[in-house]
Amino acid sequence: MLLRARFALAGAVSVLAVSGLALPARAAEGTGEFDYVGILSPETVTVINGQSKTVKFDLYNLGDSAVRDVRLTFGSSSEPISADLGFAAPAGCVANICDIGDLKAGQRRSVKFTVKPVAGDSADPAGTIALSTSIGGQTSDRSSIIVLRTDKGGVDLEIDDIADMTLSPGGSADVPVAVRNSGDKDVSALGLVVASPLGVKTALNYRNCEQDAEIGGFVCVFNDTLAAGGVFTLPEDTPLRVSVPKGTAGPYDYPVFVAAVGLTDRFVFDFARRTAGAAGEELTLEPVARRSAREPDAVEDLNEEDNFAEFAVSVPKTLADSAAVGGVFKGAVGDRATAEVGVHNLGPSATVPLSVNAVQYAHVKLPTGVTLTTVDRRCLPGTSIDDVGEPGGELSAVTDLVCVVLESVPDNGRNLFALTAEIREATEYKAGSVQVEGSVQDTKGGNDQAALTVETTGGGQGGGLPITGAPAGLLAAGGATLLAAGLIAYRLARRRRIVVVAE
Repeated sequence: MLLRARFALAGAVSVLAVSGLALPARAAEGTGEFDYVGILSPETVTVINGQSKTVKFDLYNLGDSAVRDVRLTFGSSSEPISADLGFAAPAGCVANICDIGDLKAGQRRSVKFTVKPVAGDSADPAGTIALSTSIGGQTSDRSSIIVLRTDKGGVDLEIDDIADMTLSPGGSADVPVAVRNSGDKDVSALGLVVASPLGVKTALNYRNCEQDAEIGGFVCVFNDTLAAGGVFTLPEDTPLRVSVPKGTAGPYDYPVFVAAVGLTDRFVFDFARRTAGAAGEELTLEPVARRSAREPDAVEDLNEEDNFAEFAVSVPKTLADSAAVGGVFKGAVGDRATAEVGVHNLGPSATVPLSVNAVQYAHVKLPTGVTLTTVDRRCLPGTSIDDVGEPGGELSAVTDLVCVVLESVPDNGRNLFALTAEIREATEYKAGSVQVEGSVQDTKGGNDQAALTVETTGGGQGGGLPITGAPAGLLAAGGATLLAAGLIAYRLARRRRIVVVAE
């Protein structure tokens, strides 16, 4: 079972793609240089011949500005979709072309289509559905989904879509969850997994739920049979509840993941033994009328991709006063001294994590009389987020750095960057500065700058160690951290088979 691997991947996609990473050098507003609408889709889908299957995937605007006239196209003249697949485009699309419209920076748009392969023998047990996006008529991304046809059948669990919601700090809400088995075989027991990798909390304090630190969420077990074609949901008196702790930062869309998995009898037995005597209410499932802390040991599922649902909890704007933290290079001439500079969050809430809509950074201007030898991996040469140099150059000529805050800084917390420099002989050491750009939450500008100075002491080592500049790998690592690589990382991961050796 690849549950942990898939949740880790889902978390990475959320952080890198949903929120997006800042680009090291952003284009001017409206230039479209970094406009990019990516396709995040399953690599393969298994479909029972003669049976309809709904396939879900997402489009993401991974650029740093809104895009207009986005279009999604299924198939092409060079890659036509075989009629045997029974492909049906989403409602509203014409001739397999779908006008998506406008997408805000970081916005996700879910898309569904259906396939219903012709029953009986087929010359080709697999077919391909090509996908492409365009912005204003210019191609943006390409991908494809392989449709595998089978007569064997099996269990095919799906989680219904869950709508995004908006909650202010201190707020909470119930989450509707529906699990359906679109396969042609029953599953005798179910596991429900819920995780939130960032600030939102999930409440599943039931005796048949366990917290799993490795997944970062809860695993709940239901010893109930979900028949082929059946649907289960959580009743109103035992809901899944999400909450936003007081002090949580906004504006930000915090992702929450919900997954369903069919369980083996052995796992259900072991779970019952571990949780025997647990107090509290039991989380239950109820069938829906057919209107239409260990790794769970799962039954085989035809399509694990759609066992997941993801939704966002949007937290409105909160205030966070970001103050600059200065420092001192202290030592004798010829010494190498380290100063820690950065950001002190004076609250009253945490700061939002890095996203395409909120980039917090510090512009560090070095004092005279020092030569950089080592920099924090989150720092690159430059004067602003719109003016960042290429990685891999010599540090000896660097006088300005841009250091990016990648994670949320809690109320009264600090995020510091270590800089090491050699102190040179000088008649005067003119102070440098640390200028903080506090992003959308910082409305106070009086404390955004602090001094970075040099304090010389007696002694000295007569020139110190030779200066060779930062290794290219170090600066390259810093640059890679800042790249908008969520889509690339996701698609590479999806196209590499994960091999798991059973215990």
